[in-house]
Amino acid sequence: MGIDLGGSGFRAGVFDTESGQLIGSLIRHNHRCSTEPEVVLDAIIAAVKGANWKGPIGLGFPGAIESNRPTTAPNLGEAWIGYDVKEHLGSVHDGCLAMVNDADAVAIAEKHHGAGHQQASCVLTLTVGTGLGTTVHKNGQLIPNLEYGRWPHPSRGGLLEQHLSGAVRTEENLSLEAWAERFQEGLEHLEASIQPDRIVLYGGIMEHWPQIEPLLRTKATLVASKLSETAGPLGAAIVAAQAHDAL
Repeated sequence: MGIDLGGSGFRAGVFDTESGQLIGSLIRHNHRCSTEPEVVLDAIIAAVKGANWKGPIGLGFPGAIESNRPTTAPNLGEAWIGYDVKEHLGSVHDGCLAMVNDADAVAIAEKHHGAGHQQASCVLTLTVGTGLGTTVHKNGQLIPNLEYGRWPHPSRGGLLEQHLSGAVRTEENLSLEAWAERFQEGLEHLEASIQPDRIVLYGGIMEHWPQIEPLLRTKATLVASKLSETAGPLGAAIVAAQAHDAL
């Protein structure tokens, strides 16, 4: 089972990780009044039990992860930092919980069941949403917890994700052309710093891909993601299956 946890809620599902297929329905939950760990994790327990699942669980988390504990949590709050998530969810994961950065989970799903890497040695996956998730695979290996979206913007001040996210387009009522111009600035900065061979774009903004693709220019091959809202939970489920196989 995989869960994609965000600042506004979570999505969860049971997957065949070999084929990438969702088994049954995708569970959606919105945080109603609190994003405190105890409240959110109790809601996850209820969702898992409602799905009649007891087994390995992967949890995509909006922050950096070390040893199944968050080390950053910009969209959920300081109370999550260092919180023992595995202990709290102990009644439902049957001894196997694997946490992963949420953008990394998307990139893992796209690698296995989406846009793929097509023999590229360095792949940058950008998740455009509330923030800007950044994931790098080098020679097929994930480099976790990069969070390059929190780099300083090279010319506008603030952080990259404060200018490149999908949220800022909504907040500032930007046209697709105006947003793409801003995104191009950050894209050039990331490409010059990371030097990828292939860039995969993922997020709600991709519904406008036919309009924005001609507005973006890269040296690397630039492609749209193939997966939609299942990408995060699927990637988390893949990580859980790998962790279980390694036991």
